Amino acid sequence: MSVYLSRFLMFLKARLKSPFTYIWMILIAFSLYLVSESVIPLSEPSEVLILNEAGEYGERIFELLEVSSEHGGAYVYTEADDEESLRAMVRKGRAACGFIFPEDMEEKIASGDTRHMIVMITSTFSAKGPAVRESVFAALYRVMNEDVIDAALESLFEDPGLVRDYVRDRYEYYVGSDEVFGLEYEVAETAPDASTDFLRDSSDPIRGTAAVLIFILGLYSASSYFGKAGRFFKALGRKEKAISLFLYEISSIIIPAVCGLVMIRILHPGDVPLFRDLLVYVVFVLFSCIWSGVFVSFFKRSEKYLPAVSVLMFVCFAICPVFFDIAGYFPVIRYITSLLPPAFYLYML
Repeated sequence: MSVYLSRFLMFLKARLKSPFTYIWMILIAFSLYLVSESVIPLSEPSEVLILNEAGEYGERIFELLEVSSEHGGAYVYTEADDEESLRAMVRKGRAACGFIFPEDMEEKIASGDTRHMIVMITSTFSAKGPAVRESVFAALYRVMNEDVIDAALESLFEDPGLVRDYVRDRYEYYVGSDEVFGLEYEVAETAPDASTDFLRDSSDPIRGTAAVLIFILGLYSASSYFGKAGRFFKALGRKEKAISLFLYEISSIIIPAVCGLVMIRILHPGDVPLFRDLLVYVVFVLFSCIWSGVFVSFFKRSEKYLPAVSVLMFVCFAICPVFFDIAGYFPVIRYITSLLPPAFYLYML
């Protein structure tokens, strides 16, 4: 046992002296920071920011939008604090788009000037702007029509109050029902014995990016098996060689892995408790080391091994639930991707 401990400390000391280790630490930290600043939207309702400078008139529109989002809408409408933060959120892709209700919006509408009622902020991160715009203007026109009904001239009717109430009631009825379009809703429920937890979206851009980079680092480190260091491993017996290669893999990725975990807890702790996050992370690191040792044994030369590692990196980003969980469309693929350490890590969370 002491032999393996001494060997591990020797490997670790060599990694501490290697600039390659610190380059990967910087790469992981910088990559996770970039991902945290430009998070690709997940399969959750898109956030739409609204800066209301129109006072009570804008609040009436915002209330109608909130009601639609509470009933299973595709968008979540949130009030922005100021124009600068609204533009920054849209620019980074954290919000699908944003709307600014100017102070004089009510006066412009009352005077018939509808050319610049609302300012809309979009970006290339999302193509949902036109659909959201229709929802916002639908709420605006509802408010406008309510005001038109309330402003009905008394000279038109013998009892304008009753007529106004009747028109308003019918208007609210048609707007709030499906009678005009003749729609019939049918909700398809999940089978009672189906596992909804199995089908949950496990995508996590920050944890997923860290997992892929650490996994690839382990695979690249295993390429030493073909160099001068490989002579040392090949001179050992089968059992001793497997254990030594496993210790070498751990020593190669343990420091960047700690850096990755620290960045995850700083940038995106999420709803994962620290102990659970740490436990699953350790299992992932050990699984990655075992995976690397087995994978490298299928190759005879580094000229064939390194291209395979590069291809595997793109495969991990494509099919593992880093930015997108493809298992939501093809559930069976979860059994396949679980064999890859990054996907295994995200599914375990």
